[in-house]
Amino acid sequence: MKRYLSPIILGVGLLISAPAQALDFDFSGTISNHNDVMMFSFTTAGSSDVTLFTSSWDDGGFDPILGLWGSAGNLIYEQDDGELEDTTSSNSISYDYGYWDSYYTVTLDAGSYQVSITPYNNFANGSTLAGGFENDSDTPIPIGLWQSADDSYDTGNFEFHVLNVAAASQQVPEPMTIILLGSGMAGLAIVRRFRNFIIN
Repeated sequence: MKRYLSPIILGVGLLISAPAQALDFDFSGTISNHNDVMMFSFTTAGSSDVTLFTSSWDDGGFDPILGLWGSAGNLIYEQDDGELEDTTSSNSISYDYGYWDSYYTVTLDAGSYQVSITPYNNFANGSTLAGGFENDSDTPIPIGLWQSADDSYDTGNFEFHVLNVAAASQQVPEPMTIILLGSGMAGLAIVRRFRNFIIN
């Protein structure tokens, strides 16, 4: 039994200690208004050179701003324009990006990170996500009516790519109906408690 046990244990040990494979992730979708914020999450298994870029403006989408945030919501880097015109491959597909697209590579330690995508000129309000964004309090303007940096009126289509990470996903905002329902239930609880207080 010992003769076969050692190779099995060695094989399992190699599987456990093997580093996670670096992968590329591609996302696409549509925003509606000039102050919409799209959020994404990704993780790195070790020190990695991570590339983040959009390929949306070049295809007629809006002029994006990419913000990179730490797991605690601290701003690591924010870029409006990559000022590059080229092609990058992700998952064996070539994506073109233009001057007003965002594009940068950054060395990151193992951990969890977040990325925000906003239309120009909705920059972060400071160095933490809790501070929100400059256009948060504006009345929403449909993105098709929003004038971008190159003086064009663009669509709400976006494409975002994150390269050389362990995992990535798009964050789904909590539906407003759930938030309102929660507020309503809390209000009913307060009214009921107040009513019981008066009766007693």
